[in-house]
Amino acid sequence: MDDNTTNVLAGILLIFFILSVITASVLGARELRQIKYDNFQATIDSLSDEQKCLHICGFQWPSVSYLDNYKFCVEKCDRISERHMVINHD
Repeated sequence: MDDNTTNVLAGILLIFFILSVITASVLGARELRQIKYDNFQATIDSLSDEQKCLHICGFQWPSVSYLDNYKFCVEKCDRISERHMVINHD
């Protein structure tokens, strides 16, 4: 083989390798996202409504301080729970 054919073949193999790595990365990231979603759903499935609120709130309102985030979520979930109780009693 001459140098030109070798260079073209090496270029094609390089492009194939790069596309394979990109495809594997994208499919892996998609699978990981699905696994995280399934784990989250399995976690909140057995929780009470108040526990679900705290768990979901913790993901929606990330904070630098865990304690501040927890206090915020507790207050928010308490208000939601109180409104739900008032609505059900009427």
